Amino acid sequence: MKLLSVIASIVLVLVPHISAYTPHNYYPEHSRYGSHRSVDHDSAPVETSSDNTTGDITSVLRQNGLTTVLDLMSKASLSRTLAGPELTVWAPINEAFAAVDSKTINDAGLLKDILNYHLVSFKNDPKEISSIQNDLTVPTVQGEVVRINIYRRKGVSFAFKETVTVNGARVLKTIRASNGIVYVIDTVLNPRDLEPKNTQMQVLRSNKEFSIIYKMFEDLGITQISDKYRPKTFFAPTNAAFEKLPPGVLDSLLASQEEIGKLINTHTASGIYYSHGLVSGPIPVFSGSNLDLVVSPSGVTIENAKIIGFDLTETEGVIHVIDAVIPNKEEAPLCPAVKQH
Repeated sequence: MKLLSVIASIVLVLVPHISAYTPHNYYPEHSRYGSHRSVDHDSAPVETSSDNTTGDITSVLRQNGLTTVLDLMSKASLSRTLAGPELTVWAPINEAFAAVDSKTINDAGLLKDILNYHLVSFKNDPKEISSIQNDLTVPTVQGEVVRINIYRRKGVSFAFKETVTVNGARVLKTIRASNGIVYVIDTVLNPRDLEPKNTQMQVLRSNKEFSIIYKMFEDLGITQISDKYRPKTFFAPTNAAFEKLPPGVLDSLLASQEEIGKLINTHTASGIYYSHGLVSGPIPVFSGSNLDLVVSPSGVTIENAKIIGFDLTETEGVIHVIDAVIPNKEEAPLCPAVKQH
């Protein structure tokens, strides 16, 4: 029991192009993981425009070239909804819809579900978003919530540059309209990302590439992560990452609950760090040590591992997929972070 009480302190961590992982599956038969999201920290800060305030949301979308989302709103019979008062719209750029295949576009129910997930029936003012300390969840017209995160980087003259994300999608521009606010984003949002059943354990369980790390949780008797220890970021090694370990190492890990506990804590950090919030530097993880994260033009690495899949949104935080197992480091005293059944 003493060993299990130590292992119960396990939790989950922070944070390319690989087709095996895509964070934005729009229907059941799609792979759960996979497209590469570039990490661009040199891009311009979010632009706020106020010169469109005399036009309504429909006019603002048209004037700013956001024609795909506007056409799809019309196709899904949501034009009247866009005319409503005090509306917030998360408007993907035209290019973002390339990730949504024709099967979804031609399914009236699915299309309406996705588009309603991009609408909030009250106005989320940019000043309110700028005051977010960690993250904020907001209910959508569709019924599920979206998660807003803000990442601040110190700039010249002690000013701070802000990067805002919604379910990991970067807000590129903010435009005020006469009946609400439009936030232009770089990705189409997935209504299933923050469904209550889309937990970290469910994400690991539902993809065969994570069967080894999922088995480690199972071996500890862990079926659900405690709500007390949200939010967090988890670096999930693939099965291929474990298979690259020297002969005998994986077997030794699986034979020791204590070593499994250390490994999971080493791969987990407190806070939600989507790809657009990652910066080079040390990352404190639940084992009590710091891991070295490097963001470069060639990709993102954490210690010896490369991040090969970004931004798998789930209810407890976010998962990034890595191609190597990070070695266990010396641990500090741990705090309970999972619930055992």
